[in-house]
Amino acid sequence: MLLEEPYPAAAGALTARAEPTYITHASAPLSRRFPRKSTEHGFHPNDAAQARLFSELMQAEIEDLEDLILVAERRWSSRLDAGWGAERTPEPVLRLREKLKEVQRLQKAVQARFGTD
Repeated sequence: MLLEEPYPAAAGALTARAEPTYITHASAPLSRRFPRKSTEHGFHPNDAAQARLFSELMQAEIEDLEDLILVAERRWSSRLDAGWGAERTPEPVLRLREKLKEVQRLQKAVQARFGTD
């Protein structure tokens, strides 16, 4: 559907009007046409249950990542002790650490939003 008719009304076409994206008493245009719901409102119990389950899954992922990081650091350390490893932290260890930070950030966000433990 066109918001504005390409042909003038004098040619027999109907004119369509677009809704303004500003409020008449406000000095600046709105940043969004449809504002988000505020988080002050309660959430559905099913959402809270799903958040708890997701938080548990993320906790298991955190534990797995911590184990993988520990194994990778031990291997790196043993290579250094053997004299053939680089002193710089290996890329896989750095990637695992970044992934761990991201999962922890997501878990904190879910806990802050839904109050899960």
